[in-house]
Amino acid sequence: MSTELVTDSMSVLVVLVTVLLSVWWYTRRPSDIPPGPWLTLPVFGNFFQLGRHPVKSLRELRKKYGDVFSVYFGSRLAIFINGFDNIKEVLVKKADVFSDRPHMFTLDMISKDMGILGSNGLIWKEQRKLALVTLKNLGMGRNILQEKIQVEITALVTELTKTKGDAIDLRHIVCTSVSNVISSMVFGKRFEFDDPKFVQFLKVSEESISIPIVIAFFPFLRFLPGDPFRFKHIAHDVDRVLTDLVDTSLEDHIINYDDDNINDFISAYIKEMKAVEKLGNTKSSIDRENLRMTIWNLFIAGTETTATTIRWIVLYFLHFPEIQEKCFAEIQKVGYEREISLKDKPELPYLEATILETLRYADIVPLGIRSTSSEVTFKGFRIPKDTIIMPVIDSVMSDPEIWGDPENFRPDRFLDGNGRVVKPEAVNVAFAVGPRNCLGESLARMELFLFMATMIQKFEFVKAEGCSLPTMESVYGVTQAPQPYNVRVVLREGL
Repeated sequence: MSTELVTDSMSVLVVLVTVLLSVWWYTRRPSDIPPGPWLTLPVFGNFFQLGRHPVKSLRELRKKYGDVFSVYFGSRLAIFINGFDNIKEVLVKKADVFSDRPHMFTLDMISKDMGILGSNGLIWKEQRKLALVTLKNLGMGRNILQEKIQVEITALVTELTKTKGDAIDLRHIVCTSVSNVISSMVFGKRFEFDDPKFVQFLKVSEESISIPIVIAFFPFLRFLPGDPFRFKHIAHDVDRVLTDLVDTSLEDHIINYDDDNINDFISAYIKEMKAVEKLGNTKSSIDRENLRMTIWNLFIAGTETTATTIRWIVLYFLHFPEIQEKCFAEIQKVGYEREISLKDKPELPYLEATILETLRYADIVPLGIRSTSSEVTFKGFRIPKDTIIMPVIDSVMSDPEIWGDPENFRPDRFLDGNGRVVKPEAVNVAFAVGPRNCLGESLARMELFLFMATMIQKFEFVKAEGCSLPTMESVYGVTQAPQPYNVRVVLREGL
């Protein structure tokens, strides 16, 4: 063998060994962190192993690695927490370490560490506390808010009646109705269903939570030509609708501010801003920019999950018409024509059980997202500071040890032998638990009951003629929403 050939062979061998060592070094998993897939690709880590159906993939990874396992998104460590007890321990008992939001490109670019959803530390605490106090003063969680909800329900019934039983996609009508409840609290006014600024605001809100998660972990993808993930387009639209709708309303509130007429969220926030200015508190985050972002957060959090839950319920009615009829029969006993109110809730246990079963079965928010504020040990594993923590809500909602037959849609599981509603603690995970639980949980529960009671009272939901039943497969994003479907909303006889 010639010297030149030997040299070439040695060069190839050195390159090969170097590559293999580099891959090993990059993909090696520290022994003291939770277990996970051994193969970690350069640049992308384990991201592609989650596939097109992450929830299903996470169930398989749990079977293989246990309740607490880890993956890498690029070079970032992410730890998935499964099981009700584990999730409660992380989000409630150890909340001081596990309550931060991770820094992710899409969240950081839109929220800029302001508002409630994307902030941490003192900013988050100050904004959330003020929002909770203000919303409570405006009636959230109390019966006085019922009047605002009933206004939107009346408008919804009018819009649905206009369809005359033709097949429609409920998404726009339902989202507008639910968002108008938030609007009446935040802006002190409601918008018509065809108001162009509000229509655009809702459209961009929906798009903002549908940005593919891949760009959150791999921001370099935004430099691909053509904006294939539409992030630049959506980020631009978010800023534009905030300018067109929110900033305009802020200016109007500032100009017409009346200290004796605090009847919406913006007015209450401005009052607090003035108090902060008077005290000369330069460290406070109570300012216009945080108000702007908090308003956006309230609409995102207060619209999507509630509107999506309503659309899931209607879809399940198409698949399980006997459940719709049971709900209607129950409402008939309460009163066929009169307005349904919160005082009727004890008399409508099957309806409430159907709502609870939808929250469980639809699994609308299958994953939470947090990060660690310091290094911590959990279940014997070391979890470094700034690790992404993802509580798997799906692991609770699909747990056979809790529900027996989680694969079945069965509202009766929430009723005892006397027909009274029972609420296992686990179902509350649908709204998250701990300090970062859903800010508007009480409002959402109130809306779901009042909206669905009236919709069932007034209408029957029937599949479109000549069409097969729409799929119950979901569209996976930040939430699991039903795939677009059409339904006939038929006014009940005698109405």
